[in-house]
Amino acid sequence: MKYYLDLINDLEKGNIAPVYLFYGQESFLHEKAVQRFREKLLVPPAGEFNLDILDGEGVTEGDIVVRAQTPPFMAGWRLVVVRHAPFFTGSSGPSSNKRTRASSRDTEPPLLAYMQKPTPTTCLIFTTTHPVDQRGRLFKSLKETGRVVEFTYLKSRDLVRWLEKQARLAHKTITPDAAGLLVRRVGPSLFVLSQEMAKLISYTGSRKTILEEDIYRLTVPALEENIFSVVDAIGERRIGAALEGIRGLMRQGQTGPAILAMIARQFRLILRAMELSAGKRSPGEAAAKLGVHPFVAQKLLAQSGNFTREQVIMALQKLLDLDRAVKRGRLEFYPGIEMLLLEMERETVA
Repeated sequence: MKYYLDLINDLEKGNIAPVYLFYGQESFLHEKAVQRFREKLLVPPAGEFNLDILDGEGVTEGDIVVRAQTPPFMAGWRLVVVRHAPFFTGSSGPSSNKRTRASSRDTEPPLLAYMQKPTPTTCLIFTTTHPVDQRGRLFKSLKETGRVVEFTYLKSRDLVRWLEKQARLAHKTITPDAAGLLVRRVGPSLFVLSQEMAKLISYTGSRKTILEEDIYRLTVPALEENIFSVVDAIGERRIGAALEGIRGLMRQGQTGPAILAMIARQFRLILRAMELSAGKRSPGEAAAKLGVHPFVAQKLLAQSGNFTREQVIMALQKLLDLDRAVKRGRLEFYPGIEMLLLEMERETVA
């Protein structure tokens, strides 16, 4: 959350760069930030006359530069927002050729030339949820003359605080346990969480507190949460619960090979979490090493306590054997996974 608060604080102080790149998966905060820029820069009487919102997938670099170089009308600022900007990904597909074709005879692409000398009365904002090529000339040039902000998903504790604030705005409360459960079930996207909170607020009506039971009743668990539940049940030797979780995944349309792949991935992450736990890594450090969200890393570290290293390696081998048998038609998936789990339980007891 700090990156967003720092950005808004600078905006309110009048520290405004001529060019911005907002990238990263947290698109909800992209839009919130753009809205704050609109409120700050587009003042009466001209207001929205000085706003251009463009789709980066359907506009040329030259078009963007023309809009950015247009002086503001009866105001101090012009705001140009380019959503879904593909110019920083490093791709060179057909659409990229189309966007730059108009400038192919120029010595430099129009955007690169503009970055070197941006119009001081225009604030140009690019947004994208895709990864960007930080080694590219355009990215480096923008970073020199403007500002790059990566919009990452918030940490679990910040998500819980955000949900508590949304509840307060609706004159309700949500318990920390309920907020944590909501994050685990639907994931860290603020866009998804805001939709789920709106449903919960409506569902609870005049009741002031949102409870865990409300979340269980109204939300569909994310696929990742279902896999965690299945592996939790395997680790706790609750084979019936593990099989029920697998049947739930099948009802969601997941195929046998896909379920095996997800469970195997979970066990591989647990194996890596064991190694990190032995090195006394914090959940934050483990998250960076595993390439997952911190709350996922925390759950993986907890799950690793349910198994020995030998049990995890054995589970991975058995999952691989079952996957081959299913793909070669020697076994049906569900009877095969049922036999595998019962066999793992017997070996653990022995």
